Amino acid sequence: MSFDPQRFIDISKELQSGQTEAHYRSIINRAYYGAFGHIRNNLGVLVSDGQSAHQEVYNSLIRSTDRAKQKAGKRLETLFKRRKDADYKHRIEIKAHNCQFCINEAEEIIKLFNSE
Repeated sequence: MSFDPQRFIDISKELQSGQTEAHYRSIINRAYYGAFGHIRNNLGVLVSDGQSAHQEVYNSLIRSTDRAKQKAGKRLETLFKRRKDADYKHRIEIKAHNCQFCINEAEEIIKLFNSE
């Protein structure tokens, strides 16, 4: 049985019951990976050593002739930056209101990607 990365977004929503910064950082991380994983799987992006799967997904979307996919690529790249901040910038405080934004953004990115 294969795993659906969108389930990571469900986990983000479940984590919203937590009130710690660790919860907030995890929410942002899982929301991003829910959108990224869904799109990567649907694009069939495979990378070799030294390449970034993240960059390859953004490039594929931004080079698309479909405006919705281009927009999804730009928004996914912005969400990636928020995810990196949550994962690596431990000196900045992550606020609860950022979490709901990231969940909503992940869901909207998937809708843009899936639109025809």
